[in-house]
Amino acid sequence: MLKVQRKYIDFIANVKNEVADINLTDSQLQLADNIEVLEQTELLVPVIGAFSAGKSSLLNSFMGNRKLPEKITPETALATELRYSEDERIEAVSGDNVIERFLIDDMETVKEQASEFKYLRMYLSNDSLKKIEPLILVDMPGFESPLDLHNQAIMEYINRGVHYIVLTSVEDGSITRSMTRQLENIQQYKRDFSFFLSKTNLKPKSEVEEIKQNIQEQLEEYFNKTDEIGLVDDNGGKSLESVLAKVDPEKLFENIFLESLKSNIFSIKDDINTNISALGKSRNENGKAIEQLRKALTDTVRKKESLIETAKSKYSDTNLDSIIEAVGRELSDNIDEIVSVGVSGGSPALTDKISEITKSILISKVQNAMSNIGSDIVDDFSVGLVDLDKTMSDFTLSDNWLEKITSTTKKMFDSATVGLNALLKNRQDGGKDNDAIYKVITTVLAVTTTVLAPVLELLIVFLPEILSSLFSSMQEKKQRAEIQKIILTNAIPSLKRELRSKLPKIFEAQVYELITSIGNQFEGVIKEKQELIEQSQKSIDDKNSDIEKLIQEYKSVNDNITAFTTMALYRS
Repeated sequence: MLKVQRKYIDFIANVKNEVADINLTDSQLQLADNIEVLEQTELLVPVIGAFSAGKSSLLNSFMGNRKLPEKITPETALATELRYSEDERIEAVSGDNVIERFLIDDMETVKEQASEFKYLRMYLSNDSLKKIEPLILVDMPGFESPLDLHNQAIMEYINRGVHYIVLTSVEDGSITRSMTRQLENIQQYKRDFSFFLSKTNLKPKSEVEEIKQNIQEQLEEYFNKTDEIGLVDDNGGKSLESVLAKVDPEKLFENIFLESLKSNIFSIKDDINTNISALGKSRNENGKAIEQLRKALTDTVRKKESLIETAKSKYSDTNLDSIIEAVGRELSDNIDEIVSVGVSGGSPALTDKISEITKSILISKVQNAMSNIGSDIVDDFSVGLVDLDKTMSDFTLSDNWLEKITSTTKKMFDSATVGLNALLKNRQDGGKDNDAIYKVITTVLAVTTTVLAPVLELLIVFLPEILSSLFSSMQEKKQRAEIQKIILTNAIPSLKRELRSKLPKIFEAQVYELITSIGNQFEGVIKEKQELIEQSQKSIDDKNSDIEKLIQEYKSVNDNITAFTTMALYRS
C-alpha cells in the first residue's frame, strides 16, 4: 500500500472515531465508505496511439514475453489491463459487466469473440508488472475503433486513467491530426502523459533525431509539454521501464483524493459548527433558522421543477446547435486530410477517418457543453439561496457559506474531476458510472454508429466509381476534387441532419438528470442543516441535557479533527 494511501486511510479512520462520539451517523457511514474507496482505488495507465503504432509490441518487450497479440485488426483490438497475479488468466468483461474467464493461451478464441466484450483483464505472473504496482498498464485499441463497445471502453479509460503513455510511429514524421485530437481529449480531462516515438529502428538515426525535435516543438507549442520524448525501437521495454520509474504513484494518488478529502472534512466541520451554534442560541433564533431552511427547501424543489420544464430551450437547443455546427466545421477544416485518406486508402479508410474526426469532436464539445451546463445549473440553484447565506454563515461559523457549497457542488459535477465522490458513487451503483456528463458522452458516441451509417453508405456507393480510373497526376487531381465535392456538399450536410435528428432526446434526457442530481445535492445540504438545528433544539428542550458539556464535546471533536486534518492534508 502507498504511504499516502495509508496516511489518508488512517486519517479518515481517526475522523470516523471522533464523529462516533457525537452521533453524526450519516458522516460515520460516509467515512466508512470513503475508507473502502481509498483501499480499492487503482492507478490505471493507458497506453494509447493509432493502430500499428507499436503499443502491444512495446508492452510485450516491457514484460519480456509475447503474451499480447500483435498486428491485430481494429475489429479484434480490445482494451487489455495488465495485472500481476500468480493465478494466470484472462477475464473478458462484457457491456453489462458480466465476466467470462479464459486461459492465457486462449487469446485467439477471445479475439474471435472481441465484438462481445468491452475490455479484458490479463493476469500474469510477471516480475515487470509486479515491480510497477500499484500502476496498472492498459493496452488500448486505436481511438478509430469501429465498434461501439470498444469506444465505450476508450471513454471509460479516458475518464479513469491517471497518466497516459502515448505512442506515435516514426513513420508518421510528426504528431498527426488524429493524435492531436487524442491528446486534446486527454488534456480535456486534466490528465498528464508521457510521449514515445516508436519504430525508430525503421529510419536512420539522424532522421529520427530530426523527427524527434519536430515533435518536441509541437508538444511544447500545442500542449505546453517540455518533457523528453522517449525513443522506442523493436525492443523498447527498457525505455518504458525508465519512464514509468519517473511516474510517482504517491503523487497520482494524492492528486485524485486530496481536494475531495478537504471538501468532505469541510462538510463535517460545517455540521459540527452548526450543532455548536444551535446549542448556544435561543429557541427563537433556532426557530427562525429552521423556518428559513424549510422555505429554502421548498424554493429549491420548485426551482428544480422549473429548470426541468425550461431545460430544452434554456440548455439543450443552443448547445446542440453549437455542437452540430462544430462537427461540420471540423470535417470541413480537415477536408484535405480526409480526401488524402480517401485517395490512398479507398472507402474503408475514408469512412474510418470521418468516423474518427466526428467522434473526437463530439467528445470534446459534449464534455464542454455539459460542464458549462452543470455550472450554470448550480448557479441557478445558488441564486435562490442568497437569503439563507447570512444565517448559515453565522451557524456554521464560516464566511461565504453559500459560495463554498456552490464551489463544492460544481467540483462534484465536473467531468474532469476524479475523487472520492465520483469513485464512491461508482462503487455504490455496482460499477455503473451514472455521472451525467460521462453518460451523455458515451451515449452520444454509441449513437454515432447509426448517425454515420447513411452518410458512410453514401460514400461507399460513390467512391469505387471515382477511384476506378487509372491513376495519373491529372486523374488524381480530378479524383480529389470529386471526393471533396461529395464530402462538402453531401456527406457533411447529411451528417448534420442525422445528428439533429438523433441527438436531442439523448442530450435532453441527460440535462434533466443533471438538473435532478444537482437539485438533490442542494436539497440534501439544506435538509441536513435543518435536521441538525432541530436536533440541537431538542437537546436544549430536554431538561436533563447538560448543554455546556455537549458544546464542549463538539468543540473537542472539532479541535481533534482540525489537528488530524492539518497533519494529513496540509503537511508534506
